[in-house]
Amino acid sequence: MFARKTQPPLKVAIIGGAAKEQHFAGRHESPGWEVWGLNAIRPDARQQPWKPIRWARMFNLHRFAHLNRDCYEYIIWDTAFSKANPKIPVYVIDTWHGLLEREIIFPLNDLIRLTPRGGRYHAGSFDMLVAYAILEGATEIALHGIGLALDSWRAEPMSARACLEYWCGVAEGRGIQVTTTEDCDIFHQYHLLKSSTVYGFDDVKLIEDPHEHRDHPRPGR
Repeated sequence: MFARKTQPPLKVAIIGGAAKEQHFAGRHESPGWEVWGLNAIRPDARQQPWKPIRWARMFNLHRFAHLNRDCYEYIIWDTAFSKANPKIPVYVIDTWHGLLEREIIFPLNDLIRLTPRGGRYHAGSFDMLVAYAILEGATEIALHGIGLALDSWRAEPMSARACLEYWCGVAEGRGIQVTTTEDCDIFHQYHLLKSSTVYGFDDVKLIEDPHEHRDHPRPGR
């Protein structure tokens, strides 16, 4: 009788569009790692001179009708990716009517099994991917190149940052290791500033760099 071959524990690297090669490339080549991409914001889709990324799953978590109305280029880019990579599944909210080579409907309703608000509290695609990695039994989640808005003028709502951090907390509370690198800007404190500066005349910085100021001592230091 042959012994059953065991699979290594699942580890998931979720890649955002701001991922930097020095933080990501080559880090997830070992057995057990899956690299997940999203919404045609894959770094190599923007022609960066990277070693090709070993994608395992791709996601576009928007209704097809909404993409067709608001962001048709995503349909073009992700369809082209699917044609070039027919073995890689593309997870979608609803059917893309045969455009994808390997289409899988994202199981949003199954996320309710994780927390009482699991199927409803989602403010962006990245938090949905973290929740799905938990559902899939991941033992480690690595986040790369994820930058989320501090206001609502960009593509995602301003709640997306807090929601992603919430789901990372759910993961860590379940003993799943969550890591980020310098190209990922969550888990930071952000401040609103009041000043008497004049736009266009004074050197106004929309984001203050904490390294330019003396660090305040932290509790226990």
